[in-house]
Amino acid sequence: MHTCDPMMNILVADDDATTRHMIAKFLTKKGCTVFEAAGGIEAFTTILDQPINIAVIDWMMPGMSGIDVCRKIRENQKGTYIFIIMLTAKEEKKDLIEGFEAGVDEYIMKPVNLQELMARINVGERIVGLEQKLLEKQRELSDNNQMKNKFIGIVAHDLRNPLISIRGFSELLLKDSKNFSGEQNEFLDIIHATSRNMLAMINDLLDISRIESGNMHLDLKPGSLKQLIMEKIQIISLQAAKKHITIHKDLSAIPEIIFDAHRLGQAVDNLITNAIKFSPGGSNVYLRLEQENEQVSFSVTDEGPGIPQEEQHLLFSEFHRLSVRPTGGETSTGLGLTIAKKIIEAHNGRIDFKSRDGMGSTFRLILPIAPGLPPNQCSNF
Repeated sequence: MHTCDPMMNILVADDDATTRHMIAKFLTKKGCTVFEAAGGIEAFTTILDQPINIAVIDWMMPGMSGIDVCRKIRENQKGTYIFIIMLTAKEEKKDLIEGFEAGVDEYIMKPVNLQELMARINVGERIVGLEQKLLEKQRELSDNNQMKNKFIGIVAHDLRNPLISIRGFSELLLKDSKNFSGEQNEFLDIIHATSRNMLAMINDLLDISRIESGNMHLDLKPGSLKQLIMEKIQIISLQAAKKHITIHKDLSAIPEIIFDAHRLGQAVDNLITNAIKFSPGGSNVYLRLEQENEQVSFSVTDEGPGIPQEEQHLLFSEFHRLSVRPTGGETSTGLGLTIAKKIIEAHNGRIDFKSRDGMGSTFRLILPIAPGLPPNQCSNF
């Protein structure tokens, strides 16, 4: 014998008092907690005021139809899912499809068969129960993610200051290298390089923590993206020269755009640096800046090994290292592209990429000329 879950609250909405009372009385005897509404407006008000889990709603009601109530439920729904059973005498497919598109879960044809209604309510209870468990898991994951970000932020911050000191002292000692033996200078070089690499990793971890915690604030101002790129090339060119990599520039004059110079510079730096890291010595890196309608596009193309197709879905994931490794022994935290993607999205832009195993890669960032465009997602082009 079917009964109700006493933890579930059920709304019965029908302007026909006889039908409404019959259903409410039947469900109450089955152990349900029942709320009644004599029309669409009263039904929606009840849903706003009470923790309703299942709504049994008549299609044809004055003031606000059942289908309109359904639409408003779905438009305003927050948190727990409400399972909707529509009572109707309509049998045409177009009407039933309209209901499903509005968010109806189940239909009961009039006149109402109470046993069938009870069976469908039991289905609704199972679905609502699963939705509640899913919501609890999502909250748990969100809480765990916040704890993870907080932990990373604290640890990274506490490690950063001593690393800065180690790097600074090693630089001072290297300036006085003539007073040390060759072996001692070699050790100093290792200390300096290691502290520099670890500091870069710590800074990446702090950036990820800030971004995921919603604490990355942008100082948006109009500026020249071309000038920003040229400044980054000047800094990175020494790294390219060490590997005999030639940087080819095709940077068109474009309108000023709105951006945070520090953060966007970080994203540009990550794209160019990655191209150099994963390119063989003596190869080429191609940089292209151009305007595309109401957007600007900056692409970085390398002649590296490319990214295997089966790994491309991990490209922008945190803490995932791909099988492709830097060609000159450089270090890589695996966070650079993740940070770049989030920075570009914060500027209402997107990052595209194309890559073929053994054929090199192209990464392209696209930004709006006009501010306020909706944010986009990463994709292949």
